[in-house]
Amino acid sequence: MRKKQKKKQNENKILKYPKQYHFSIGFIIIGVMFIYMLYHMLTYLTAANITVYEVSQGSISSNLEYNALAIRQEQVVYADNSGDILYLAENFSKVGAKSKIYALDTSGEILSSMKKNNETADVKLSDEDYAKLQNSISTFAYDFNNINYSKLYTFKTELESQVQQLYTVSALDSMGNSLQSAIDSGTFNIYNCKQPGLIVYSIDGLENLTVDSFISDSFDMSSYSSTNLKSVGSVVAGQPVYKLITSDHWNLICEVDKSLFDSLQEESYLKIRFLEDEVETWTNLAFAEKAGNYYLVLSLDDSMDRYADSRYVHIKIINNNISGLKIPNSSIVNKEFFTIPKGYMMQGANDDEIGFLRQTDSSSEYINPTVYYENDDFYFVDDNDVSRGDTLIKPNSNERYVIGTDIGTLQGVYNVNKGYAVFKQIEILYQNDDYSIIKTGTNYGISMYDHIVLQGDEVEENTIIN
Repeated sequence: MRKKQKKKQNENKILKYPKQYHFSIGFIIIGVMFIYMLYHMLTYLTAANITVYEVSQGSISSNLEYNALAIRQEQVVYADNSGDILYLAENFSKVGAKSKIYALDTSGEILSSMKKNNETADVKLSDEDYAKLQNSISTFAYDFNNINYSKLYTFKTELESQVQQLYTVSALDSMGNSLQSAIDSGTFNIYNCKQPGLIVYSIDGLENLTVDSFISDSFDMSSYSSTNLKSVGSVVAGQPVYKLITSDHWNLICEVDKSLFDSLQEESYLKIRFLEDEVETWTNLAFAEKAGNYYLVLSLDDSMDRYADSRYVHIKIINNNISGLKIPNSSIVNKEFFTIPKGYMMQGANDDEIGFLRQTDSSSEYINPTVYYENDDFYFVDDNDVSRGDTLIKPNSNERYVIGTDIGTLQGVYNVNKGYAVFKQIEILYQNDDYSIIKTGTNYGISMYDHIVLQGDEVEENTIIN
Protein backbone atom coordinates (compact mmCIF):
# COMPACT_ATOMS: atom_id res chain seq x y z
CA MET A 1 0.00 0.00 0.00
CA ARG A 2 2.84 2.35 0.95
CA LYS A 3 4.61 1.53 -2.32
CA LYS A 4 1.64 2.51 -4.39
CA GLN A 5 1.34 5.83 -2.61
CA LYS A 6 5.02 6.55 -3.12
CA LYS A 7 4.76 5.73 -6.83
CA LYS A 8 1.80 8.03 -7.22
CA GLN A 9 3.70 10.84 -5.52
CA ASN A 10 6.63 10.38 -7.93
CA GLU A 11 4.31 10.53 -10.92
CA ASN A 12 2.86 13.78 -9.66
CA LYS A 13 6.36 15.30 -9.57
CA ILE A 14 6.94 14.81 -13.41
CA LEU A 15 6.70 18.13 -15.33
CA LYS A 16 5.58 18.21 -19.01
CA TYR A 17 7.15 20.90 -21.28
CA PRO A 18 5.67 22.03 -24.68
CA LYS A 19 7.31 20.54 -27.76
CA GLN A 20 9.81 22.90 -29.47
CA TYR A 21 10.31 23.15 -33.26
CA HIS A 22 13.73 23.88 -34.73
CA PHE A 23 13.87 25.53 -38.23
CA SER A 24 16.81 24.83 -40.54
CA ILE A 25 18.36 27.89 -42.23
CA GLY A 26 18.81 25.77 -45.38
CA PHE A 27 15.11 25.09 -45.50
CA ILE A 28 14.39 28.82 -45.35
CA ILE A 29 16.80 29.57 -48.22
CA ILE A 30 15.31 26.83 -50.38
CA GLY A 31 11.82 28.18 -49.72
CA VAL A 32 12.76 31.70 -50.71
CA MET A 33 14.41 30.44 -53.89
CA PHE A 34 11.34 28.39 -54.75
CA ILE A 35 9.04 31.41 -54.34
CA TYR A 36 11.42 33.56 -56.44
CA MET A 37 11.55 30.99 -59.24
CA LEU A 38 7.78 30.51 -59.13
CA TYR A 39 7.25 34.28 -59.40
CA HIS A 40 9.50 34.62 -62.44
CA MET A 41 7.99 31.55 -64.08
CA LEU A 42 4.50 32.98 -63.72
CA THR A 43 5.72 36.37 -64.93
CA TYR A 44 7.31 34.79 -68.00
CA LEU A 45 4.25 32.70 -68.81
CA THR A 46 1.84 35.62 -68.49
CA ALA A 47 4.03 38.28 -70.13
CA ALA A 48 4.01 39.01 -73.86
CA ASN A 49 6.67 37.10 -75.76
CA ILE A 50 8.79 40.01 -77.02
CA THR A 51 11.57 39.23 -79.49
CA VAL A 52 14.54 41.54 -79.94
CA TYR A 53 16.10 42.14 -83.36
CA GLU A 54 19.64 43.45 -83.96
CA VAL A 55 19.82 46.11 -86.66
CA SER A 56 22.29 45.33 -89.45
CA GLN A 57 23.42 46.70 -92.78
CA GLY A 58 21.56 45.13 -95.68
CA SER A 59 19.97 45.59 -99.06
CA ILE A 60 16.79 44.74 -100.93
CA SER A 61 17.21 43.62 -104.51
CA SER A 62 14.08 44.97 -106.17
CA ASN A 63 14.19 43.72 -109.75
CA LEU A 64 10.79 45.15 -110.49
CA GLU A 65 8.83 44.44 -113.66
CA TYR A 66 6.64 47.02 -115.38
CA ASN A 67 4.57 47.39 -118.51
CA ALA A 68 6.10 50.73 -119.42
CA LEU A 69 4.22 53.24 -121.54
CA ALA A 70 6.18 54.00 -124.73
CA ILE A 71 6.14 57.57 -126.02
CA ARG A 72 7.74 58.40 -129.37
CA GLN A 73 7.77 61.19 -131.94
CA GLU A 74 5.03 59.77 -134.18
CA GLN A 75 3.18 61.22 -137.14
CA VAL A 76 0.12 59.63 -138.72
CA VAL A 77 -0.03 60.16 -142.51
CA TYR A 78 -3.44 60.26 -144.21
CA ALA A 79 -4.49 59.34 -147.76
CA ASP A 80 -4.69 62.21 -150.24
CA ASN A 81 -7.20 60.36 -152.41
CA SER A 82 -9.43 57.29 -152.54
CA GLY A 83 -8.62 53.98 -154.19
CA ASP A 84 -7.01 50.57 -153.85
CA ILE A 85 -3.84 50.88 -151.76
CA LEU A 86 -0.52 49.16 -152.47
CA TYR A 87 2.24 49.39 -149.86
CA LEU A 88 5.73 49.79 -151.30
CA ALA A 89 7.87 50.21 -148.15
CA GLU A 90 8.45 47.41 -145.65
CA ASN A 91 6.97 47.61 -142.18
CA PHE A 92 9.51 48.85 -139.57
CA SER A 93 11.90 49.93 -142.32
CA LYS A 94 13.85 53.16 -142.14
CA VAL A 95 13.13 55.43 -145.08
CA GLY A 96 14.54 58.69 -146.32
CA ALA A 97 12.83 61.76 -147.65
CA LYS A 98 11.20 61.09 -151.05
CA SER A 99 11.22 57.31 -150.48
CA LYS A 100 8.23 55.53 -152.07
CA ILE A 101 5.81 54.47 -149.33
CA TYR A 102 2.46 53.59 -150.94
CA ALA A 103 0.45 53.90 -154.15
CA LEU A 104 -3.24 54.45 -154.87
CA ASP A 105 -4.99 52.84 -157.84
CA THR A 106 -8.17 54.84 -158.43
CA SER A 107 -9.36 52.79 -161.43
CA GLY A 108 -8.38 49.30 -160.26
CA GLU A 109 -6.64 48.53 -163.59
CA ILE A 110 -3.12 48.23 -162.17
CA LEU A 111 -4.25 45.97 -159.36
CA SER A 112 -6.06 43.68 -161.82
CA SER A 113 -2.94 43.45 -164.01
CA MET A 114 -0.80 42.58 -160.98
CA LYS A 115 -3.15 39.77 -159.95
CA LYS A 116 -3.07 38.39 -163.50
CA ASN A 117 0.74 38.51 -163.54
CA ASN A 118 0.88 36.68 -160.21
CA GLU A 119 -1.36 33.93 -161.54
CA THR A 120 0.82 33.46 -164.61
CA ALA A 121 4.02 33.54 -162.50
CA ASP A 122 5.36 36.49 -164.44
CA VAL A 123 6.44 38.11 -161.19
CA LYS A 124 9.62 36.83 -159.58
CA LEU A 125 11.55 37.89 -156.49
CA SER A 126 15.16 38.94 -156.78
CA ASP A 127 18.07 37.43 -154.85
CA GLU A 128 18.01 40.52 -152.65
CA ASP A 129 14.34 39.91 -151.85
CA TYR A 130 15.02 36.30 -150.89
CA ALA A 131 17.92 37.45 -148.71
CA LYS A 132 15.59 39.80 -146.82
CA LEU A 133 13.09 37.01 -146.18
CA GLN A 134 15.82 34.61 -145.08
CA ASN A 135 17.20 37.21 -142.66
CA SER A 136 13.75 37.74 -141.14
CA ILE A 137 13.25 34.00 -140.64
CA SER A 138 16.74 33.51 -139.17
CA THR A 139 16.28 36.38 -136.71
CA PHE A 140 12.94 35.03 -135.53
CA ALA A 141 14.26 31.48 -135.17
CA TYR A 142 17.22 32.71 -133.10
CA ASP A 143 15.03 34.62 -130.63
CA PHE A 144 12.13 32.14 -130.52
CA ASN A 145 11.29 30.23 -127.36
CA ASN A 146 8.30 28.13 -126.33
CA ILE A 147 7.24 30.61 -123.66
CA ASN A 148 6.36 33.17 -126.32
CA TYR A 149 4.71 30.66 -128.63
CA SER A 150 1.97 33.16 -129.57
CA LYS A 151 4.60 35.23 -131.35
CA LEU A 152 4.72 32.54 -134.03
CA TYR A 153 1.35 33.69 -135.39
CA THR A 154 2.41 37.33 -135.29
CA PHE A 155 5.56 36.48 -137.20
CA LYS A 156 3.54 34.46 -139.74
CA THR A 157 1.33 37.49 -140.41
CA GLU A 158 4.32 39.81 -140.71
CA LEU A 159 6.15 37.41 -143.05
CA GLU A 160 3.12 37.09 -145.32
CA SER A 161 2.83 40.88 -145.39
CA GLN A 162 6.51 41.21 -146.23
CA VAL A 163 6.24 38.69 -149.07
CA GLN A 164 3.18 40.48 -150.44
CA GLN A 165 4.99 43.81 -150.32
CA LEU A 166 8.02 42.38 -152.15
CA TYR A 167 5.77 40.88 -154.83
CA THR A 168 3.95 44.20 -155.19
CA VAL A 169 7.19 46.09 -155.83
CA SER A 170 8.43 43.40 -158.22
CA ALA A 171 5.12 43.37 -160.10
CA LEU A 172 5.12 47.12 -160.53
CA ASP A 173 8.67 47.05 -161.87
CA SER A 174 7.65 44.46 -164.48
CA MET A 175 4.63 46.39 -165.77
CA GLY A 176 6.66 48.93 -167.75
CA ASN A 177 4.62 51.12 -170.12
CA SER A 178 1.20 50.20 -168.73
CA LEU A 179 2.24 51.50 -165.31
CA GLN A 180 3.60 54.72 -166.78
CA SER A 181 0.40 55.24 -168.75
CA ALA A 182 -1.67 54.89 -165.59
CA ILE A 183 0.57 57.39 -163.82
CA ASP A 184 0.31 59.83 -166.70
CA SER A 185 -3.47 59.53 -166.77
CA GLY A 186 -3.69 60.16 -163.01
CA THR A 187 -5.38 56.85 -162.17
CA PHE A 188 -2.29 55.53 -160.40
CA ASN A 189 -0.32 57.70 -157.96
CA ILE A 190 2.81 56.88 -155.97
CA TYR A 191 3.27 58.78 -152.70
CA ASN A 192 6.67 59.54 -151.22
CA CYS A 193 7.71 60.16 -147.65
CA LYS A 194 8.20 63.85 -146.86
CA GLN A 195 10.89 63.31 -144.20
CA PRO A 196 13.17 60.54 -142.90
CA GLY A 197 11.83 58.13 -140.33
CA LEU A 198 10.72 54.61 -139.51
CA ILE A 199 7.57 53.22 -141.15
CA VAL A 200 4.91 51.52 -139.02
CA TYR A 201 1.66 50.20 -140.49
CA SER A 202 -0.42 50.31 -137.31
CA ILE A 203 -2.03 53.04 -135.21
CA ASP A 204 -3.62 53.14 -131.75
CA GLY A 205 -4.81 56.72 -131.28
CA LEU A 206 -2.06 57.53 -128.78
CA GLU A 207 0.40 58.91 -131.32
CA ASN A 208 0.12 62.46 -129.93
CA LEU A 209 0.91 61.40 -126.38
CA THR A 210 3.84 63.25 -124.77
CA VAL A 211 5.77 63.13 -121.52
CA ASP A 212 3.74 66.10 -120.35
CA SER A 213 0.28 64.97 -121.51
CA PHE A 214 0.03 61.34 -120.35
CA ILE A 215 -2.41 60.51 -117.53
CA SER A 216 -3.05 57.49 -115.32
CA ASP A 217 -5.64 56.15 -117.79
CA SER A 218 -2.86 55.95 -120.39
CA PHE A 219 -1.64 52.84 -118.53
CA ASP A 220 -4.97 50.99 -118.82
CA MET A 221 -4.05 48.07 -121.04
CA SER A 222 -7.51 46.50 -120.73
CA SER A 223 -9.02 49.15 -123.01
CA TYR A 224 -6.09 49.34 -125.41
CA SER A 225 -6.46 48.42 -129.09
CA SER A 226 -4.50 49.05 -132.27
CA THR A 227 -5.43 48.94 -135.95
CA ASN A 228 -3.42 47.13 -138.61
CA LEU A 229 -3.49 49.50 -141.58
CA LYS A 230 -2.31 46.85 -144.04
CA SER A 231 -5.40 44.75 -143.41
CA VAL A 232 -7.50 46.98 -145.67
CA GLY A 233 -7.34 46.78 -149.48
CA SER A 234 -8.74 50.22 -150.23
CA VAL A 235 -8.93 53.60 -148.53
CA VAL A 236 -10.83 56.86 -148.84
CA ALA A 237 -9.33 60.32 -148.75
CA GLY A 238 -8.39 61.32 -145.18
CA GLN A 239 -8.04 57.74 -143.95
CA PRO A 240 -4.78 56.82 -142.11
CA VAL A 241 -2.34 54.93 -144.33
CA TYR A 242 0.85 54.71 -142.26
CA LYS A 243 2.69 56.05 -139.25
CA LEU A 244 6.14 57.65 -139.35
CA ILE A 245 8.44 57.71 -136.31
CA THR A 246 10.78 60.63 -136.87
CA SER A 247 13.37 60.15 -134.10
CA ASP A 248 15.33 57.38 -132.41
CA HIS A 249 14.82 59.19 -129.10
CA TRP A 250 11.92 57.81 -127.09
CA ASN A 251 10.62 57.49 -123.55
CA LEU A 252 9.39 54.69 -121.35
CA ILE A 253 7.21 55.69 -118.41
CA CYS A 254 6.64 53.43 -115.40
CA GLU A 255 4.03 54.00 -112.72
CA VAL A 256 5.69 53.12 -109.38
CA ASP A 257 4.94 53.31 -105.67
CA LYS A 258 6.11 56.25 -103.58
CA SER A 259 8.72 54.15 -101.79
CA LEU A 260 10.63 53.38 -104.99
CA PHE A 261 10.00 56.88 -106.30
CA ASP A 262 11.59 58.45 -103.22
CA SER A 263 14.48 56.00 -103.09
CA LEU A 264 15.65 56.89 -106.61
CA GLN A 265 15.58 60.67 -106.23
CA GLU A 266 19.37 60.96 -106.21
CA GLU A 267 19.80 58.75 -109.30
CA SER A 268 20.29 60.11 -112.83
CA TYR A 269 20.54 56.81 -114.71
CA LEU A 270 18.73 53.50 -114.51
CA LYS A 271 19.56 50.15 -116.06
CA ILE A 272 16.68 48.13 -117.50
CA ARG A 273 16.14 44.81 -119.26
CA PHE A 274 13.67 44.30 -122.10
CA LEU A 275 11.98 41.06 -121.10
CA GLU A 276 10.89 40.23 -124.64
CA ASP A 277 14.45 39.71 -125.88
CA GLU A 278 16.50 39.98 -122.62
CA VAL A 279 18.49 42.94 -123.98
CA GLU A 280 19.81 45.35 -121.34
CA THR A 281 20.43 49.07 -121.70
CA TRP A 282 21.02 52.21 -119.65
CA THR A 283 18.45 55.01 -119.57
CA ASN A 284 18.38 58.59 -118.36
CA LEU A 285 16.07 58.93 -115.38
CA ALA A 286 13.60 61.71 -114.58
CA PHE A 287 10.57 61.88 -112.31
CA ALA A 288 6.95 62.95 -112.60
CA GLU A 289 4.10 63.21 -110.12
CA LYS A 290 0.53 63.57 -111.36
CA ALA A 291 -2.76 63.41 -109.45
CA GLY A 292 -1.13 61.60 -106.53
CA ASN A 293 0.57 58.99 -108.72
CA TYR A 294 4.33 58.58 -109.14
CA TYR A 295 6.17 57.92 -112.39
CA LEU A 296 9.69 57.17 -113.58
CA VAL A 297 10.42 58.77 -116.95
CA LEU A 298 13.13 56.83 -118.79
CA SER A 299 14.81 58.36 -121.84
CA LEU A 300 16.52 56.23 -124.50
CA ASP A 301 18.27 56.72 -127.82
CA ASP A 302 18.43 53.04 -128.75
CA SER A 303 16.17 49.97 -129.11
CA MET A 304 13.25 52.03 -130.43
CA ASP A 305 13.03 50.19 -133.77
CA ARG A 306 12.61 46.82 -132.02
CA TYR A 307 9.47 48.04 -130.24
CA ALA A 308 8.16 50.55 -132.79
CA ASP A 309 4.66 49.05 -132.79
CA SER A 310 4.48 48.38 -129.02
CA ARG A 311 2.71 50.95 -126.87
CA TYR A 312 3.47 48.95 -123.74
CA VAL A 313 6.93 47.46 -123.30
CA HIS A 314 7.58 44.83 -120.64
CA ILE A 315 10.77 45.82 -118.80
CA LYS A 316 12.58 45.04 -115.57
CA ILE A 317 14.57 47.47 -113.46
CA ILE A 318 17.74 45.55 -112.69
CA ASN A 319 20.05 47.94 -110.88
CA ASN A 320 17.88 49.01 -107.99
CA ASN A 321 19.86 47.39 -105.16
CA ILE A 322 19.08 49.81 -102.34
CA SER A 323 21.27 49.44 -99.26
CA GLY A 324 21.10 50.85 -95.75
CA LEU A 325 19.93 49.66 -92.35
CA LYS A 326 17.65 46.67 -92.87
CA ILE A 327 14.80 46.07 -90.43
CA PRO A 328 11.68 43.86 -90.49
CA ASN A 329 8.41 45.61 -91.26
CA SER A 330 6.84 44.10 -88.13
CA SER A 331 9.05 46.41 -86.04
CA ILE A 332 7.66 49.59 -87.58
CA VAL A 333 4.95 51.51 -85.73
CA ASN A 334 3.21 54.86 -86.07
CA LYS A 335 3.06 57.06 -82.99
CA GLU A 336 1.37 60.41 -82.36
CA PHE A 337 3.27 63.31 -80.78
CA PHE A 338 2.60 66.82 -79.64
CA THR A 339 4.24 69.31 -81.98
CA ILE A 340 5.73 72.58 -80.72
CA PRO A 341 6.63 75.45 -83.07
CA LYS A 342 10.37 76.02 -83.21
CA GLY A 343 9.92 79.69 -82.32
CA TYR A 344 9.13 78.63 -78.73
CA MET A 345 12.47 76.89 -78.22
CA MET A 346 14.63 78.24 -75.41
CA GLN A 347 18.32 77.35 -75.20
CA GLY A 348 19.29 75.68 -71.96
CA ALA A 349 22.52 75.83 -69.98
CA ASN A 350 23.91 73.23 -72.35
CA ASP A 351 24.07 74.59 -75.89
CA ASP A 352 22.80 71.25 -77.22
CA GLU A 353 19.80 71.24 -74.88
CA ILE A 354 16.39 72.06 -76.30
CA GLY A 355 14.00 73.54 -73.76
CA PHE A 356 10.81 75.56 -73.38
CA LEU A 357 9.31 77.98 -70.90
CA ARG A 358 6.08 76.60 -69.41
CA GLN A 359 3.58 78.88 -67.72
CA THR A 360 2.55 77.97 -64.16
CA ASP A 361 -0.13 79.37 -61.84
CA SER A 362 2.12 82.02 -60.39
CA SER A 363 5.13 82.20 -62.65
CA SER A 364 6.89 80.03 -65.23
CA GLU A 365 9.32 77.13 -65.29
CA TYR A 366 11.96 75.86 -67.67
CA ILE A 367 11.44 72.35 -69.07
CA ASN A 368 13.47 70.27 -71.47
CA PRO A 369 11.27 67.41 -72.73
CA THR A 370 12.68 64.61 -74.84
CA VAL A 371 12.56 65.58 -78.51
CA TYR A 372 11.86 62.61 -80.77
CA TYR A 373 12.17 64.43 -84.09
CA GLU A 374 12.27 67.88 -85.63
CA ASN A 375 11.50 69.31 -89.05
CA ASP A 376 11.76 72.84 -90.38
CA ASP A 377 8.79 74.04 -88.35
CA PHE A 378 8.18 71.83 -85.32
CA TYR A 379 9.68 69.78 -82.50
CA PHE A 380 7.96 66.46 -81.72
CA VAL A 381 7.51 65.57 -78.01
CA ASP A 382 5.35 63.01 -76.21
CA ASP A 383 3.15 63.19 -73.11
CA ASN A 384 5.79 62.00 -70.64
CA ASP A 385 7.14 65.52 -70.07
CA VAL A 386 4.24 67.75 -71.14
CA SER A 387 0.47 67.43 -71.02
CA ARG A 388 -2.32 68.49 -73.30
CA GLY A 389 -3.37 71.98 -72.29
CA ASP A 390 0.03 73.12 -70.99
CA THR A 391 0.84 76.67 -72.07
CA LEU A 392 4.26 77.61 -73.41
CA ILE A 393 5.65 81.13 -73.45
CA LYS A 394 7.47 82.37 -76.53
CA PRO A 395 10.84 83.96 -75.62
CA ASN A 396 10.88 87.76 -75.83
CA SER A 397 7.23 87.80 -76.80
CA ASN A 398 3.72 87.85 -75.38
CA GLU A 399 2.67 84.95 -77.61
CA ARG A 400 1.48 81.72 -76.04
CA TYR A 401 1.11 78.19 -77.41
CA VAL A 402 -1.15 75.50 -75.96
CA ILE A 403 0.17 71.94 -76.07
CA GLY A 404 -2.17 69.74 -78.12
CA THR A 405 -3.03 72.41 -80.66
CA ASP A 406 -1.10 70.46 -83.28
CA ILE A 407 -0.53 66.71 -83.47
CA GLY A 408 1.99 64.93 -85.68
CA THR A 409 2.54 61.26 -86.48
CA LEU A 410 5.98 59.72 -86.78
CA GLN A 411 7.03 56.35 -88.18
CA GLY A 412 9.60 54.53 -86.10
CA VAL A 413 10.70 51.55 -84.02
CA TYR A 414 11.21 50.81 -80.33
CA ASN A 415 14.88 50.74 -79.30
CA VAL A 416 15.61 48.50 -76.28
CA ASN A 417 19.35 49.01 -75.80
CA LYS A 418 18.73 50.14 -72.19
CA GLY A 419 16.34 47.34 -71.31
CA TYR A 420 13.17 49.33 -71.91
CA ALA A 421 11.38 50.54 -75.02
CA VAL A 422 12.31 53.96 -76.41
CA PHE A 423 10.71 55.22 -79.64
CA LYS A 424 13.15 56.14 -82.42
CA GLN A 425 12.05 57.88 -85.62
CA ILE A 426 13.07 56.31 -88.95
CA GLU A 427 13.14 57.35 -92.61
CA ILE A 428 12.27 54.51 -94.99
CA LEU A 429 14.22 54.47 -98.24
CA TYR A 430 12.59 51.38 -99.71
CA GLN A 431 10.22 48.67 -98.57
CA ASN A 432 9.00 45.30 -99.77
CA ASP A 433 6.52 42.90 -98.17
CA ASP A 434 8.90 41.80 -95.40
CA TYR A 435 11.72 44.30 -94.89
CA SER A 436 12.50 48.00 -95.07
CA ILE A 437 15.75 49.79 -95.84
CA ILE A 438 16.04 52.91 -93.69
CA LYS A 439 18.29 55.92 -93.88
CA THR A 440 21.49 55.88 -91.82
CA GLY A 441 23.00 58.72 -89.82
CA THR A 442 19.76 60.49 -88.87
CA ASN A 443 19.76 62.62 -85.70
CA TYR A 444 16.84 60.88 -84.01
CA GLY A 445 17.06 57.41 -85.54
CA ILE A 446 18.84 54.14 -84.93
CA SER A 447 22.29 52.83 -85.77
CA MET A 448 23.82 49.54 -86.77
CA TYR A 449 23.82 46.91 -83.99
CA ASP A 450 21.03 48.67 -82.08
CA HIS A 451 18.45 46.31 -80.62
CA ILE A 452 14.82 46.92 -81.50
CA VAL A 453 11.53 45.18 -80.74
CA LEU A 454 10.52 42.75 -83.48
CA GLN A 455 6.79 43.08 -82.72
CA GLY A 456 6.54 46.85 -82.50
CA ASP A 457 2.78 46.94 -81.96
CA GLU A 458 3.04 44.82 -78.78
CA VAL A 459 4.96 47.33 -76.64
CA GLU A 460 4.62 50.95 -75.56
CA GLU A 461 7.05 53.66 -74.54
CA ASN A 462 9.12 52.65 -71.47
CA THR A 463 7.93 49.02 -71.53
CA ILE A 464 10.54 46.94 -69.68
CA ILE A 465 11.92 44.11 -71.79
CA ASN A 466 12.81 40.96 -69.84
